[in-house]
Amino acid sequence: MFFHLFIGTVKNICNKTLTFKFKRKRLLLSEKNKKSKIIGYARATHNEFEYLEEQIKNLKEEGCSEVFSEFVSLDEENKPQLNKAINCLSKGDELLITHLDRAFKNKKECLVTIDKLINNDIKLRTLNGFFTGYENSKTNFSIFKILYEIDNLEDKSLGERKREQLLRRKLSGNNLGGRPKISPLKESLVIRLRNEGYSYRSIRSQTGIALSTIRRVILEGELI
Repeated sequence: MFFHLFIGTVKNICNKTLTFKFKRKRLLLSEKNKKSKIIGYARATHNEFEYLEEQIKNLKEEGCSEVFSEFVSLDEENKPQLNKAINCLSKGDELLITHLDRAFKNKKECLVTIDKLINNDIKLRTLNGFFTGYENSKTNFSIFKILYEIDNLEDKSLGERKREQLLRRKLSGNNLGGRPKISPLKESLVIRLRNEGYSYRSIRSQTGIALSTIRRVILEGELI
């Protein structure tokens, strides 16, 4: 009798011990993803109704709980529905698009957004196979930081070459190409808007000055 009681007590202790040891401090990946959501984004230029509908259909079939869509040119600085899609994402969620060019007009814009998503533990995926995860966020951050800096290097090098070329032409007294003239007041307005952080296209919309003239005014202003 005593032996059976002893064995029963040992079993109870072992069971409790095993139960205690098995208790996880961290959630499994499957448990982490239970509350995560997939948000889709679709974009098409004006009059591409069928293409936009096709994107929305494919994104929903892939599991998107909500799809933000809009008719807007790729070159537009502001894509309101894309901003809404990104703003409603939280840690563990995923942004899904059909192709990278549906959301990003160039490499820099893409890298900046990916960097933002990774820092917030948000995935980015495309239906044609592109994927960024947050499991190795430090590694991903380093990779995209390098790519971003390389892209900055290209821009800065191009800007420096243009300034050097402009300076050489000024010093040699060569004709700078018959550029359209604008008043000093408008030139100062362009430089002030640029210093305040406005994009070239935003400055154009506010002043009505051509992009080529805006670039020339800003480059010449940097040489002074």
